[in-house]
Amino acid sequence: MPRASGAAASKMLDCGAIIHITFADWTEIMRTSAITMPFLALLAGAAGCYLRLKELWNVFDAMTGLPQRGATITYSLIGLCAAFLLIMFIFTLISGLKYKSPKGFEHAYGAEALAYPLVFFIIGIAWLGASVKYFLDMNADGILPRSELVFAILSALSAVSMSLFAIEVYQDPRRRAKLALSLVPSLFMCYWLIILYRNNASNPVLLSYCYQCLAVLASTLGFYFTSSYAYNKPAYCKTVFSYFAAIFFCFITLADDHDIGTKLIFVALIAINVIHSSMLIRNLEKKAH
Repeated sequence: MPRASGAAASKMLDCGAIIHITFADWTEIMRTSAITMPFLALLAGAAGCYLRLKELWNVFDAMTGLPQRGATITYSLIGLCAAFLLIMFIFTLISGLKYKSPKGFEHAYGAEALAYPLVFFIIGIAWLGASVKYFLDMNADGILPRSELVFAILSALSAVSMSLFAIEVYQDPRRRAKLALSLVPSLFMCYWLIILYRNNASNPVLLSYCYQCLAVLASTLGFYFTSSYAYNKPAYCKTVFSYFAAIFFCFITLADDHDIGTKLIFVALIAINVIHSSMLIRNLEKKAH
C-alpha cells in the first residue's frame, strides 16, 4: 500500500508539473499567436480572394450579370468564410477567458514605442494617397457626384486623423484630443456603408456586393472597438474578432471590380487590422484567479 500510494503521488506530481508547464508556456504561445493568427487571416483572405476571382470569372453570366444557382465555387467560398470565422471565434474566446488587455490604449497596443506612430504615419500617407487617387478617378470627366466628393474627403480625413491619433497617443495618452481623432475613421466607415446601400438598393444580385459589405462592416466594428480602448472601455474578444474578419473580407473584396483608389483603401485597412490585432494579442496579460 505505501508503494502504491507513493506511485499515485508521483503520478499526481507529474500531472501537476505538466499543468504548470502548460500555464507557464501559455504566454509564449500567445506571443507566437500574435504573429501566426494575423498571418492565418491573411492566408485565408488570399485563398478567399482566389475563390472570389474564380467565382467572378465562371459563375456570373457575362450578359445578364446573374450568378449560376448551386455553383460549387460559390459554396466553397461560403464554406471557407464559415470555417475561418469559427476558428477565429474559438481562438478569441479561449484567449479571452485566460487573458485580458492591460489598462490604457498605449499599453494594450504598445503605443509607447516609437514604431507605433511611425508605422501608422506611413499607412496614413498611403491611405491619403489612395483617397486622392479615388477623387481623381471619380472626377476624371469633370463631373463628380456630391456623395463621392464627401466619400473622398472623409477618407482623407480618416487617414490624417489615424496618423495624428497614433502620434497623440505616443506623445501623451492623457490628452483628450485622441478621443475625437479615434472616432473619425468609424464615421467614415459608417458613411461608406450608407453609400453601399444606396448604390445597391435596387441590385437584386446580393452575391455581387455582399463581400464588400462584410468587409466595410467588419472594418467599421474594428475602428469602433479600437476607439473603445481610447475611452477605457476595452472589449478584447469583440475587437480581435472584428480585426480578423476585416482582414479576411477586405482581402476577398480585392477581387471585385473596384477602382484603384478603393482597392488601395482596402489594402490600408488590411494593414491597420493586421498591426492592431498583432499588437493587442502580444500585449495581453494573464487574468488573476
